Amino acid sequence: MVDINLIPREYRERKRGIKAVFSKATIIILAVVIFSLLFYGGLLFYKNNLVKNLKVITNEIYVLEQKRDPKTEKAMVELEKRIQLLKTLFENHIYWSKLLDKLQELTIPQVYFTGANLTLAQDTVTFVTDGGTSSYTNLARQILTFQEDALVNKVQISSIGLDEKLGIKFGITVNFFKKALLEEFETND
Repeated sequence: MVDINLIPREYRERKRGIKAVFSKATIIILAVVIFSLLFYGGLLFYKNNLVKNLKVITNEIYVLEQKRDPKTEKAMVELEKRIQLLKTLFENHIYWSKLLDKLQELTIPQVYFTGANLTLAQDTVTFVTDGGTSSYTNLARQILTFQEDALVNKVQISSIGLDEKLGIKFGITVNFFKKALLEEFETND
């Protein structure tokens, strides 16, 4: 049987030539190569841009390095240390007068103290003194007054003795909570 084809021969041959050169695989490979070249070109452009930025930043660092003054920097660091020290001191400032007012408030009139030693520890303030009174009842009242106060942690009597002129002599140690020295503490007036 005869093959009848209405498409002219030149056109058919030309179409076969294009299909032979540009098959689907060839087109895909060509597209991937073009995309790769564009991507590589973009990376080269980005690299050149980064190199330019690096040079600008390096120059800025060099200019700033030339403007540095080590003496001023050292003075600023020392000033910062002093400011931090003052800040710590002000935050942890203790008010001895508040404790002395509290001692005056807690001391009964029939008891007197001779000398005093105040010691500041981690969470307590220790008040050590010698004292005197005319009777054991007054001594017991004084101990009870200290023990009943909320700011007193512990009361200890170290020695009790009799003296012809002074009456009853005793040594006492009173441990106050540290908050007795802080600003937040207010006396019960």
